[in-house]
Amino acid sequence: ECKYADFSLARAQGTLVMGKFNQKVSTCMSSVPHTFRESGELKYGDSVVVAHMQTGGSLACDPFTTAGFEGDEYAASVSESTKAVARNTFVIGKVNEDDPSDTVSWGVPFRLLCNPSLRVDPSTGLLAPPLYVASSLKSERKASQMSNNQLVFLTASTTYASVFVAQPPAATKNDGARRVLDKGTPVLAGQSMILQHCQTRQLLSSDKKNAQVTDFGTEYEVCGATVTSKGRVSSMVSEFAGTHTPQTMAKPEMDQNIWAFCLGESPETAEDSRNLPPMVSPAMLLKRVLAALPAGSAVRSLKKGFAAMDAQGDGKLDREDLKWGLRDLDVVLEDDQFNILFDDFDASGDGIISMGEFVEAVRGDMSDARKDAVLNAYEALDPEGSGMVTVDDTIGMDSSDGLVTRREFVDFYKDLSAEIDGDDEFVQVVAAQWNL
Repeated sequence: ECKYADFSLARAQGTLVMGKFNQKVSTCMSSVPHTFRESGELKYGDSVVVAHMQTGGSLACDPFTTAGFEGDEYAASVSESTKAVARNTFVIGKVNEDDPSDTVSWGVPFRLLCNPSLRVDPSTGLLAPPLYVASSLKSERKASQMSNNQLVFLTASTTYASVFVAQPPAATKNDGARRVLDKGTPVLAGQSMILQHCQTRQLLSSDKKNAQVTDFGTEYEVCGATVTSKGRVSSMVSEFAGTHTPQTMAKPEMDQNIWAFCLGESPETAEDSRNLPPMVSPAMLLKRVLAALPAGSAVRSLKKGFAAMDAQGDGKLDREDLKWGLRDLDVVLEDDQFNILFDDFDASGDGIISMGEFVEAVRGDMSDARKDAVLNAYEALDPEGSGMVTVDDTIGMDSSDGLVTRREFVDFYKDLSAEIDGDDEFVQVVAAQWNL
């Protein structure tokens, strides 16, 4: 009976292993919009399938399975299918937001984002931050499993590790010069290209001989590896800078490195019938923090918890201070959610935030109606206008000297105000407490 009760509870909560697997496969294989454009030009924000020449498949991801030892890096592979589904349809993202151009061009850096259908967070019902295709230098702890090359993975971090550039492949003796001559011109759907990782200069690669079994069947490893043939082609180096260079030879890339961005075949493929939730925001996460704190004393509990951590008394918190301070108060956020929240307050990027600013953001401002209700209550308690009321005249207010000033009185109700949604309800609460 106990085992059956545990099974029933797990089934109701959706935590059965088979149930979670089926949900993962269903999400990853769901239909998604596939951008169609008759001209074939590629724009930032387009949803594309990244086809691979040698395997005949397409770049795919599994944001539910970690890659390597890092818990915040997720698996990438090459699927045998080129059908536009959530796991193998990527969004082309701009790196330089100040660039006015919306056209994807040769030699101009970009990012590949996983499809937003994969980023619905069941704990919040909102879209989690996007994941980006990324890579990093091979090390003893981080390398591709099959070929021991540079690992390719997905991450929420927007560092240089997630930046790529598209170049024409050097298949003939004149193609080396094309990379310089075509730089800045539009990339068209279906054109063969190499995808170079900007940080390490390695090329995105896959090989049929490196087949692996995943939750989606037989697929191929994707890695960072430049695979070239024995021949050589002419290249241009710095001629556009006015520098004359001797003849420069380079080896042409093989099919393992050749990719193409594919658009949809008809306008119908671009139709979006999804009803995706909004992206998680710092304001939404602040509300979640508030809801997790003790009712009736949420902001005061936050103040006391932070004060206990502020050993130096400077009112500053670093990333770890805030993360574990919130957890001590039973406020648990996913790592990507916490990063969104912290980065919003860390405007300078120095990894330090103000404790007071965070508390103020959690409790927010009082409306004029609320301020009037609080001030009317204080005036009723202090009819002579002395600017002081005794603790005996208050409800739950702490005071070291036994008296509460107008400012302390208002500050108390600012804390309480954060937990009450409507102005009318707040005014009624204040009036009821003081029999007004």
